[in-house]
Amino acid sequence: MQIKIYSKSEQEKNPDFLENVIIPNQTHSDNIIEIITWNEDLTDCDWIYTSRNNNFKLGIRTADCSAIVFYDKKKYWIVHAGWRGLVNWIIEKTIDKFENPEIFVAPFLKKFEIQKDFCYDLIYEKFWDKYFEISENKIIFNFENALKSVLWKWAIFDKRDTLEDLDFYSYRRNKTERRNYTILENK
Repeated sequence: MQIKIYSKSEQEKNPDFLENVIIPNQTHSDNIIEIITWNEDLTDCDWIYTSRNNNFKLGIRTADCSAIVFYDKKKYWIVHAGWRGLVNWIIEKTIDKFENPEIFVAPFLKKFEIQKDFCYDLIYEKFWDKYFEISENKIIFNFENALKSVLWKWAIFDKRDTLEDLDFYSYRRNKTERRNYTILENK
């Protein structure tokens, strides 16, 4: 498998990087689409996958959410998972589809402030307060540790943080509409 991450500089160096890449219209859902013909309706999904018998390039757009790649001898998946996907069990549902998958997590926002609202309530419902850091009337969610708790211990995490590394687009940093891309190819 070949995994490529396209940050700002990589997109500038490779202007045709999206050629022949299948990318869903991500909606922070838990809808899955299997890519069989390239003609599938991708208007509301955050996971796509295909058989290793195919040679499709699968992609995910992110600014601060995680792009997670799973593959084994039979199939390969790419998943867009932010805090909503995490609390909707998107990762566990994906892992259940595999036997001993290889797992890679592209750069994402490691920690971020949340309010004591529905986001807090949903995260608390799944993890209790295990991944909250509370100080000076702020609630910081440790997204990285929460992801690590649901992924297998041998998952490989890219160490870069989209907020801190200025080569990555980050919505939380400057409200950009631009996105980073993670592309998975069966090679």
